[in-house]
Amino acid sequence: MRTIEQISKIRATHSCPVQINNFINNDKVEFLLSHYYSSNHVIEKNTGPKTLNVKCGQGIIDDIVESLKSSIGDFQVRSAQIFDVTRPHILHNDDDSNYPETYKAITLPLYIEGDGIPNLVFFDQYYYHGPVKLFNGRKEDPKIYYNKPLTDYTNVDNLNEDGIPQNLKTKLLSHLKDEWLKGLSIQSYFPWTIGSGIIFDSLQIHCASNFLDQGVNRKIGLSIFTKK
Repeated sequence: MRTIEQISKIRATHSCPVQINNFINNDKVEFLLSHYYSSNHVIEKNTGPKTLNVKCGQGIIDDIVESLKSSIGDFQVRSAQIFDVTRPHILHNDDDSNYPETYKAITLPLYIEGDGIPNLVFFDQYYYHGPVKLFNGRKEDPKIYYNKPLTDYTNVDNLNEDGIPQNLKTKLLSHLKDEWLKGLSIQSYFPWTIGSGIIFDSLQIHCASNFLDQGVNRKIGLSIFTKK
């Protein structure tokens, strides 16, 4: 677990999630998709998503990284990947236990298959003690790829017992059990707009909306995870 001092340093960098439209142009979107489709290094995780790791210095994301620095200040990239999903991602943070001073995470939507508009949903809550997926009250440990299952929210920061309005649960979170949402509250959510950049704190709890209920069968994006 992180120390109080480490958490204080991370909290000092916190800010509300933002979406920057037209962060990359259509040519860059097509370039990234082509790089993904032509790669022989795509990994299919046991939980469903396909991912392709991307490194700085190879001419793939270097220009994006430089543009980000003008928006959020200096940082180092701890990892980046193109992801391809056909099921909505559940509650999680984007931590890495190897880096005590995690910073921002950035999601760039690249593709959707279907007629709907999915969302990326952010909660008021944070988890500072490692990469987790949240399953409050679950008795058995689910099989997940990397993040550890968190079945007790005692150490989740800023819990809120008011609950999430039912209309938002129905609109955005129908893939999640009510028990998993206990103590959480929605801060904001953004549409999956191709070419935009969604910037948020790595340790903030977030999830995809249930895009299968929103007329979308598949989506592809680029995630960049940073550290100070």
